[in-house]
Amino acid sequence: MTETKPSAPFKPKKFPGFRRLLISVIAVSMALFHLYTAGGRMLPGVQQRTVHLSFVLALVYLIYPLKTKSDESKEDKVSDEERPFSIVDGIFLILSFSIGLYVFLEYEALSFRMGEPNIPDNICGTVAILLILEATRRVLGWSVVIICGVCFLYLIFGTHLPLSFSHTGFSLEQIVNFISFSTDGVLGPALAVSSTVIAVFIIFGAFLQVSGAGQMFIDIGMSLFGKFRGGPAKASVLADTLFGMITGSQVANVAAVGTFTIPLMKKVGYKGEIAAVIEAVGATGAMIMPPVMGAAAFIIPEIIGGTYLDVCKAAIIPALLWYATLYMIVELQAAKMGLKKIPKEELPRIRDVLKDKGHMVLPIAVLIFSLVFMGATASRAAFWGTLFCFLISQIKGDTRMGLKKLLAGLEAGAKGTVLVAICCASAGIITGTVGMAALGERFSDILITIAGGNLLFLLVLTMLASLVLGLPLPPVTCYLILAVLAAPAMIKAGVHPMAAHLFVFFFGTLGNISPPVAPTSFTAAGIAKSDPIRTTNLAFIYSLPGWLVPFLFVYSPEVILKGSTGMIILRVFTSFIAICTMATAFQGYLLHALSWPMRLSILVAGLILIYPHWMTDVIGYSFLLFLLSLHVIAHKKTYIEVNQ
Repeated sequence: MTETKPSAPFKPKKFPGFRRLLISVIAVSMALFHLYTAGGRMLPGVQQRTVHLSFVLALVYLIYPLKTKSDESKEDKVSDEERPFSIVDGIFLILSFSIGLYVFLEYEALSFRMGEPNIPDNICGTVAILLILEATRRVLGWSVVIICGVCFLYLIFGTHLPLSFSHTGFSLEQIVNFISFSTDGVLGPALAVSSTVIAVFIIFGAFLQVSGAGQMFIDIGMSLFGKFRGGPAKASVLADTLFGMITGSQVANVAAVGTFTIPLMKKVGYKGEIAAVIEAVGATGAMIMPPVMGAAAFIIPEIIGGTYLDVCKAAIIPALLWYATLYMIVELQAAKMGLKKIPKEELPRIRDVLKDKGHMVLPIAVLIFSLVFMGATASRAAFWGTLFCFLISQIKGDTRMGLKKLLAGLEAGAKGTVLVAICCASAGIITGTVGMAALGERFSDILITIAGGNLLFLLVLTMLASLVLGLPLPPVTCYLILAVLAAPAMIKAGVHPMAAHLFVFFFGTLGNISPPVAPTSFTAAGIAKSDPIRTTNLAFIYSLPGWLVPFLFVYSPEVILKGSTGMIILRVFTSFIAICTMATAFQGYLLHALSWPMRLSILVAGLILIYPHWMTDVIGYSFLLFLLSLHVIAHKKTYIEVNQ
């Protein structure tokens, strides 16, 4: 009798390309939808946000598949987008579009039934919340999900809390329907901006990247600064500024620019962690640099009124001050370390860069022209910028966007929207809770009471709250929470509304390079192959002079261009001197190494110049000139002794 071999275990047929195909089809469809509504006819608010959210949820469940423990093992080398299509993700995908279709068709009836929802409304709302929470977990991790869970517990059991934090009580139906369907919950202002403006701007940035404009910015930085002492670091600062203007993402900035500049910095003599720190701190400036500002530029007007251009005008000087501080640090580091220059023949020539890709600056010019001179809405201006980017790219072969590049740009743009949109949706749960329980007003009163009417103490408390929230949360989510909790307290204390909102956004952003959790610093450390903890600690120290920038525009609204022209020029110049002075004190070097007494004295001079008053200006400038005179005399004396 012949021995039969045991049959192989049954393995389900895999379709490794099906998930990837679905991602491409849905992402391209989403990008085309946003371009059509931006350049053509925008849908009614709730419908626009619902379609946007459905696309985003669908992409999340495809790009971030559900994994088993075996999938997460080290031996598993399959990329997420190439994984077999699972039943669970398929169900979530269908539910994402089903919920969107229900709200899209019933949006008018839902507003009338808000107080008395029917059974389908309750089911749809519950499923929508669960889908958003699961999508948030996959994209952002558990921290935001836990905060959202605490919000629901607060709404359910908040009646049992002390009077300062309690509310009148809500039924489960009221909670679900308010959070899911009202324009104060998930479908609130944050998702409104994400669905109309942010998505189109990210698509515009993706088109610039695909056409080669992103590399052009890096080449321009290297051609301008590479020939100077510490050139790669200075080029990194400029490239981060230019690249951040179109992406508004810290981690994306590090990943795109840092892969080129960090190895070059190490090549000319920078230690790995120093190169990573310069890149991480420079990329952080991308979040506060107009025109994108990580989406905050579009959200702030929805909360405090005004226009998108008002935010850009207010943020431009603080952003430039941040980069001026970093540039000063880079220059002092290069002088202290005696770094070499990069040979001229190894650098790209600015003439060649502009000759090859200079025409790709025109889409940005079209965007600015549409906003400033044509009075177009931000979404319409981004649409024209995207369209011109495609058309102008055809001029040269190196930048030409054929069908393949066009589809790649559309797909990259839609996928780039996912993170911001999920932040806005999950933040809608948190801000909806605050609004439903009327908690924002009471929290502001508590902050003011603790501060005892002292503005500086209130600012420090708000700064600490911003940093703590900014550690686990993305900057946009952090800002949306603080905008309803902390910013009103500052406004009550007399701070200009724009300054208050920029203050909380600024410090929420700094959480990404502050210990112990700093994804931006960790990303840079990974590229530089340096110790991530040491890199994060150094990034915190290097960025400290820039931490004074928010205090500058709170005490001096002229820094955000509020006031007379003469006072604006004076305060901006004095602010620049103040932060550069403190950067010098922290680095401990100017013409030569500074003693500790001199460093402390220079630091004091910078702190005096921060306060906006003619008397402190006179004292600060006089003291600083005296210290610089002593330093120059000491340097000359040392030089003479060495050369004798």
